[in-house]
Amino acid sequence: MLGGLERGIRRLTRAIALGAVACLLGLALLTVADVLLRWLFAAPIRGFVDVVSLAMAVIAAACFPALIANRGNVTIRLAEHAGGPGMRRALESFGAAVTLVLFALMAWQYVRYAAEMTSSGERLGILKWPVGPWWWAVAALIAFTALVALAVLAREIAGAPRDDTPAR
Repeated sequence: MLGGLERGIRRLTRAIALGAVACLLGLALLTVADVLLRWLFAAPIRGFVDVVSLAMAVIAAACFPALIANRGNVTIRLAEHAGGPGMRRALESFGAAVTLVLFALMAWQYVRYAAEMTSSGERLGILKWPVGPWWWAVAALIAFTALVALAVLAREIAGAPRDDTPAR
């Protein structure tokens, strides 16, 4: 059961991350266009800097679920060889629990921040777009990452073998 759930989570998180990378590529191309417009015509893309700052927050948050689902975080494996498989499982479970707590706390703080930005009516400086929806997207993605971390923790506690087949 965990194997199928894990594959589904990895497939979904990969799709979200690919969308984020596509957006990042779009921002890179727009940055080149903005620089060329500034250089050639002294006419930058109006409000581009405002949008980039918020878009990058969403893009970064969109990559976290895939990172956690694929266990791409940095792992130091010094003690597991001394303790054998039981030690490895305990350390992996501990690391997954710490990751879950971290992302749960981050989600809580981002929800608070998004609510504050929404209730205060905060807007971008040039375009005057509300910033709340951008921060709600970040909060949702971080909360989703916490759910992914919960699934990873469940797999570690269950001692299920890792499904390292690539997500399709």
